[in-house]
Amino acid sequence: MQKHIRENGNVIYGDLEQFDKIKITFIGKNNILFLTPKCRLKNSSICFGGDNALVFLGDSTTLLNITLHSNCLFYGGNNNYYNPAGPRTFLISERKNIIIGNNCLYSHTIWFRNADPHLIYDSDTNKRINLTKSIYIGDHVWFGQEIGVTKGVFVASGSIIGAKSMLTKNCLSNTVNAGNPIREVKNNIFWLNECVHNWDANKTKIYDKVDNDQFKYTYNQNEFLSPKAIEDKLDSLNTAQEKLEFIYDAIYCNKNKNRFAYFKDMPYDIPLPKYEEKFKLLKFEEVKQEPPIPQPTPQEQIKVLQDKIKELEASNQKALTIKNHLSYKLGEALIRANKNWYKGGYIKFIFEVIRINKEHKK
Repeated sequence: MQKHIRENGNVIYGDLEQFDKIKITFIGKNNILFLTPKCRLKNSSICFGGDNALVFLGDSTTLLNITLHSNCLFYGGNNNYYNPAGPRTFLISERKNIIIGNNCLYSHTIWFRNADPHLIYDSDTNKRINLTKSIYIGDHVWFGQEIGVTKGVFVASGSIIGAKSMLTKNCLSNTVNAGNPIREVKNNIFWLNECVHNWDANKTKIYDKVDNDQFKYTYNQNEFLSPKAIEDKLDSLNTAQEKLEFIYDAIYCNKNKNRFAYFKDMPYDIPLPKYEEKFKLLKFEEVKQEPPIPQPTPQEQIKVLQDKIKELEASNQKALTIKNHLSYKLGEALIRANKNWYKGGYIKFIFEVIRINKEHKK
């Protein structure tokens, strides 16, 4: 894998040839964009608005608009589907994170914000009450269109979020949730990715009942990746590089089906399972960005233009001097005579020479 070294300590891991209509902006320093080998990034924009932030994009064809600020993190997992019809926007603020799992389905016009942009206080205590919080989305979650996702929510694996919902609280595994504010409307369900748009009657009948338990989730305390434990670990790390290694080892390399499965009244605040340190085994080819060509200052540009004007004026004066030379004028007369020889051009040439010679003497 390539490791592209940019200005101010910013780094891009991955194959830049996989980009298609991408805008990546580094405003600050020491930020990291990590693209796995199977990531296909297109029709997207990523803006690092501060320092020491991390964007990790897994094995998906990714269409996202991400803006994150200093010490924030975005993680997008594997095999996620992003509907090309509209945007998914992520705004990540105040040192917090957004983490989304694998095999999710995202319709269009969905936004994620983990902070209120302005401050709200309790009138009695003068204490701030709208603290910024991270967002965690599990595996195999289906988001309908036109959904807002707010700070502090955890959407567990296998759930469905209905269209036009405002996600303001946690959602359990294998549930349907909808509304503004959101509420659970059905439980004990699972869903499949197949799309019914062009099905005939026979195809509909085939899927009337399925023998499939793949997306029925169960809580396993030994496998559960507690968002609380992940958050505590990220808060203890100081650099984007440290966070990258942790995310790669603990989340990207974790293949457990029930890692984000959660149900009511199950233990939540538990330690992370043990994980191997695999990032350190990766090999990278460093590619340094070519230094930018220095651009002349406005004063230097004006000096160059003035010098060119002087050169042109000198060249023009030289041309005028040549045109006034006797041999130049005689040559012009001879050319005209040759072109009009059939009209007595050479006879006229004799009289033209006499005239030119008299004018030259004057």
